[in-house]
Amino acid sequence: MLIYLKPFRPTEECLDIMLLRGLVVHDRQHALRSLRRIGYYRLSAFSYPFRDFCPLNGNENELGRCDRFRSGTHFDQVIDFYLFDKSLRIRLLDAIERIEVALRTTLIDVIGKQSPYAHRDARTYKSRFSQPDENGNVPLHQFIEGLDRHFDRSKEEYAKHFRAKYPGRPPIWIEADTWDWGNLAHIVANLDDKHKDGIATRIHPDLQRKTFSSWVTALNEVRNGCAHHSRIWNKPLVNSPGVPPKGTIPELDHLRQNREGDDAPTKRIYSAIVVMTFLLQSYYPRTKWHIRLRDELLNVKLPDQIGMNTAGFPDDWTAQSIWSD
Repeated sequence: MLIYLKPFRPTEECLDIMLLRGLVVHDRQHALRSLRRIGYYRLSAFSYPFRDFCPLNGNENELGRCDRFRSGTHFDQVIDFYLFDKSLRIRLLDAIERIEVALRTTLIDVIGKQSPYAHRDARTYKSRFSQPDENGNVPLHQFIEGLDRHFDRSKEEYAKHFRAKYPGRPPIWIEADTWDWGNLAHIVANLDDKHKDGIATRIHPDLQRKTFSSWVTALNEVRNGCAHHSRIWNKPLVNSPGVPPKGTIPELDHLRQNREGDDAPTKRIYSAIVVMTFLLQSYYPRTKWHIRLRDELLNVKLPDQIGMNTAGFPDDWTAQSIWSD
């Protein structure tokens, strides 16, 4: 087992390390204040794109990131990237909040039609969700127990009112308001085909359930990254959103281009932003969220190391119909 042996270093030493690696710092006190607010380790994620490439194991034909910064890299460039990414996360959370509420309402309409307690009924889900695992635990039972604990701990007035006035468990239209995106993603992932189709087709008549399910999973990842203040801009997506078959939803067809490589649109935040835009336009036809984001991105000047392509934006992204007024 490997043991972590690197010692603790005070902020002053961390800044000195960055200076030794070639980072240009014009105002040491400003840099120290920034490091004390943000933390050296967190800020390292935003300084990484500015590091140089060096031969790996002495092999000049195999290059990889090294500790040395590219010549002329300024501390303020790293801070500007941090602030830009923070601003983007706030804007994405605004969209995710609206999509989450709308999606939850659609789920209630589709599932609640079956019964007030359909979310607790095994017939609502794929059969595997009710199959015991190797330890004898039934995933559906564990999931429902988690929802119940969450509702029982809720300090919301409607939850306290229900617990005080009614016996038993709340119907889906009451309980669902205590669900977060993770709960929604887990339910959608395990819904049977009929209910998943019912939700997907309400968003768009040609949206397939498999594609829809992948969107919910991908946006759950983005939501968690934003909520936990993680870098979003040029970070690969673990769960890429699916792309509808060509021609079924034309404004998403451009996501089918150049799908190979780490900077492909579907493997970076660009694809998730396009999916958010599409969902917002489906639920809120008069939305201008994407226009505000488009204009903000067009007005920002990013260094080549963190340019639009590093987030999966194709060269002609503004020409795509999804971004039109």
